[in-house]
Amino acid sequence: MRLIRLSSQYITRILEGNEARPAPALADCALALGAFDGLHLGHRALISTAEEAKRTEGLSHSCIFTFREHPRQVLDVDRPQLLTSWREKLSLLKESPVDSVVAVDFCPALASLTYDEFVKRFLVDFLGMRHMVGGHDVHLGSGRGGNADTLADLGRELGYGFTVVKAITLPDGSIISSSAIRAALRDGDVERANAMLGRSYSLWGEVGYGSGKGQKLGYPTANIDPLETAKLLPAPGVYAVRVHLPEDVITDENRPGVIEKRRGRLPEVDRWGEPLGAPGTKRGVFAGMLNFGHAPTIHEGGLPTPRLEVHILDFSGYIRERSLKIEWVARLRDERTFASVDALCEQLRADELAVRNALEAC
Repeated sequence: MRLIRLSSQYITRILEGNEARPAPALADCALALGAFDGLHLGHRALISTAEEAKRTEGLSHSCIFTFREHPRQVLDVDRPQLLTSWREKLSLLKESPVDSVVAVDFCPALASLTYDEFVKRFLVDFLGMRHMVGGHDVHLGSGRGGNADTLADLGRELGYGFTVVKAITLPDGSIISSSAIRAALRDGDVERANAMLGRSYSLWGEVGYGSGKGQKLGYPTANIDPLETAKLLPAPGVYAVRVHLPEDVITDENRPGVIEKRRGRLPEVDRWGEPLGAPGTKRGVFAGMLNFGHAPTIHEGGLPTPRLEVHILDFSGYIRERSLKIEWVARLRDERTFASVDALCEQLRADELAVRNALEAC
């Protein structure tokens, strides 16, 4: 997969006429455009349609035109929480059949362009687009003037084909969208979110430091600090999750607890993006019991801010300041205050059984 970077400085130079390529960057391409936050089943339909247009029209490339930073994070006062970080999005795109990804800095200069100027200068002249694929709700340009009708009309003028992909729905008829997935996660309905994503919702986090109270209960937990601070977290509660751990922390004693093996496309990094491991790192997947909340039973009055804590089943080892991946599988229950620590421990034993059953069922 080829990556083409369009920085805000480069965009400004193009608009000022200070950059001119001898030929389009991709010669001729079928292109799908969007923020692609989540890369859900609807987004995958756009990518598949671009691939099909490349084949049927005999074009050289399929291309995704997307943004390193979600446009709403630039335009909106209230910055939206993300389903996928840029790092995650690139990893998922690498698993797709797309030939090229154009990574764009969404900047004021780009946001001020009308749809027709944007399409002509960047998609047709700069990239060499010959076919555009848009979603059923596509809107481009300043004032959102580029919709399905106006983009089709512009295509006839500039010489590119245009395909609109119909809404992709769940069996109940609900339209799959990034906003619908965010709503499901805010409700704690991770199964519904996963159905729209076509995979388990996940998060990369670094193991931080805690009070050690979980160890005394017989359920030691890893406190997780998300690597992406803008990442959306599912509603507070207790969940069954999968936990991906680097191979080097898995001992012979822990290996029987591995429920799956993965080779990671993403290298392990810390919260500052510094590498902790090489690309292609082998990882073992363990069952996990995750609580996101204030832990009111063991912290009097509850923690001031909710915390992600995961107990990794059938694992013991030192993973402090290592990065791991969490995949949400099922919601088990709300967080609540128990009358005693013994009552909490009894519930944790029930939760552990529920985790094992949930992961066996999926």
